[in-house]
Amino acid sequence: MDRKQEFLEIVAKYCDKDASEITEDMRFREDLGFNSLSFMTYLGDLEDTFDVELDEEEAIRITTIGEALEYMNTLFDEE
Repeated sequence: MDRKQEFLEIVAKYCDKDASEITEDMRFREDLGFNSLSFMTYLGDLEDTFDVELDEEEAIRITTIGEALEYMNTLFDEE
């Protein structure tokens, strides 16, 4: 499984959508029903799964799946 698919699988655990239904323009709160707690738990799950450390201030400004994927890619580029 590639990183993007793995990322989408993690997102799907926190909403009532299948990973295949999640698109990059979807918003965490409005479209996927994330609240503050589920978003923070999801961030922790990302850190554990991908062995990265997220900048919390930067991460909380993310509103869409596409923005989150871009941010994750910048972390992988730093490795």
